[in-house]
Amino acid sequence: MITHSPLRGLLPLNPYEPAKGRDASPSTELPEGQLTLDDLLADIPAQRAGGRPRPLLERRQLHRVLAAMLEVHAGRRPAVQLGQWLTPALQRRMRERARMTGPRYTLHKVYTCRPAESVVEVCGTADTGERVLAVTARFEYRRGNWRCTSFTVLEPGRLGPR
Repeated sequence: MITHSPLRGLLPLNPYEPAKGRDASPSTELPEGQLTLDDLLADIPAQRAGGRPRPLLERRQLHRVLAAMLEVHAGRRPAVQLGQWLTPALQRRMRERARMTGPRYTLHKVYTCRPAESVVEVCGTADTGERVLAVTARFEYRRGNWRCTSFTVLEPGRLGPR
């Protein structure tokens, strides 16, 4: 019969924090040219502190903009009507990929996430009557305005942004 002792085979851990009165610097010398975490963090610029807070995008407003973007995607609205909301690159891409006249989308739920002060990411569901599709968009605050930098309708059999 094999018995296991809870203390058998365990090695003691090195203390995580330096003991009182001991030097907090690492006890081993670093090889020449070896970077430390402090060296790496010194190159990262400090985040902007203070300043004016970014205006909020209300969910109702985002819903209206996404619904209009779906109309552009379906070829039922010209992309130029959303000029203030789209970056020039996204507006050009939507204009180039606009359908002749596609299905009419009904936008349902919209969810938002704010991963950074000047970024709002949005996802939602759109119904074509035959199928429910996912919609995603990313809005960034640039030069005093919120602009959509990415818009995707996740359709079956299609990959990549729309």
